[in-house]
Amino acid sequence: MTMRNVASCLLTKAAMGTKKDGKPNVIIRPYTPISDPYVRGHFDLLVKTYPQEKMSKYFAALRPGDTLEMKSKLPYSANMKARTGMIAGGTGITPMFQVLNEILKNPEDKTQVSLIYANLTPDDILLKNELDKLAEKHPNFKVFYVVDKPTRYWGGGSGFITKDILVKGLPPPSDGNLIMVCGPPGLMNHISGDKAPDKSQGQLTGLLKSMGYTEDQVYKF
Repeated sequence: MTMRNVASCLLTKAAMGTKKDGKPNVIIRPYTPISDPYVRGHFDLLVKTYPQEKMSKYFAALRPGDTLEMKSKLPYSANMKARTGMIAGGTGITPMFQVLNEILKNPEDKTQVSLIYANLTPDDILLKNELDKLAEKHPNFKVFYVVDKPTRYWGGGSGFITKDILVKGLPPPSDGNLIMVCGPPGLMNHISGDKAPDKSQGQLTGLLKSMGYTEDQVYKF
């Protein structure tokens, strides 16, 4: 296995049952490795299993020796943008985490990065310890957490991601900046619009569109 690109958002593909016409029912879902892209021979995925989510259940049922079709996309290069804003929800943190590690481990990469990360509760925040350590160690990385159901002593944001939060936490619309978005359909539709059925970027809508960002300034994982 050779070194993969960052961000290697992998499109997974698996046949699950058959359609009414007898053809295979193919499910396609994106996942992002969280391991170092320079490690050879394996990569690690962070997969949360949901009762109604077919691909995550398929992952949970895999056994040593089973295979799964995948392909990757979106190569990242150092200093490709001056500032990068990230908006993630739930397991949508995985491509952001991969890009973050690529930027922050390279002293020649001067990209300023800000992450707005939304979850249901504080306990649902994945990779929080790792993100906090990165923010503490690297002055060019800032992270802000938002939860729907805050606990009594929660010190971050609460409720939905608002336009005001985005204005404060993201770099402004500019061809020199890039906004990355990844999360469940509800978050995607609210922030940027979801990807097209063929997994292309699709039309930019939502809060980012209303704030003046263009399709060239936003990438949807």
